[in-house]
Amino acid sequence: MKPPPTTESRTPRWARRALRYGASVFLPVAVASATAVAGASQGPTRAFWAITAIIATAASAIFALVKERQARAATRTASKARAQLAAGLNRAGAPLLTVLGKVTTAKTTEELHAALDVLAERVVDIAQSQCGRHRRPGANLRAVYYARVDDRLERRTWDGRQANTPPRRAFRAGVSPHETEVVRFADSEDVLVVDDLYYHAPPHFVYSSNRSYSTFIAVPIRAGETSFGMLTVDSDLPGSLSEADKGHLILLAGVLAAGLAHQAHRTCPINPLPSTSEA
Repeated sequence: MKPPPTTESRTPRWARRALRYGASVFLPVAVASATAVAGASQGPTRAFWAITAIIATAASAIFALVKERQARAATRTASKARAQLAAGLNRAGAPLLTVLGKVTTAKTTEELHAALDVLAERVVDIAQSQCGRHRRPGANLRAVYYARVDDRLERRTWDGRQANTPPRRAFRAGVSPHETEVVRFADSEDVLVVDDLYYHAPPHFVYSSNRSYSTFIAVPIRAGETSFGMLTVDSDLPGSLSEADKGHLILLAGVLAAGLAHQAHRTCPINPLPSTSEA
């Protein structure tokens, strides 16, 4: 079970925004007000308000400088994270394409199954090991591949967060609104990104605060008009997945879809991939 949100995470969004942006509004107003009062005052009162205006002006300048430095640091951090993620995926890209080549050149059903097993495991491993690591250190990630089988999604392989309960084994349409919506999503062309499940859970999620993850990205595995399942990556810390992770997960899902589409178009009969056992 996910631990309860921290005091900071329980703070209403309006309060956090007020704390974040209030100074940028309050300080200029304080400078203008103190200056106006000082101009209309006499004697010690005028000196007091003049000093107040000077202090407020200095505080406003310092605040602007701090915000500028924070923005520059955030930009450098984001650029470094994107570069590190791209480098990691580039290192993993060549072996991944090599496995995809083995899928397309397999001569027997057994060779094709073995190559698809390896391809799915590589895709999940890359998603789990490369996504989210450089945006929020300490995040505990998990990646899962669900295959589309008739009216349901079945878990095929997963990696990460071994200490917690394994991901759901299957989603079946018609069992509940949540499971029906997940199956429908896998058949769509949408991409679902939830940055903080505690505050922004999709409507069909139930008991979001009791889940082992706080943020996730889900991508359908599609080739053309055919859905082959869903690829997800999630983290136990909110805000630990980025837009770059979303793009790379789409790419990984596309590679896996290419292999599965090749399997679907083989003329020889091929059985579904065997399910992996729970940890």
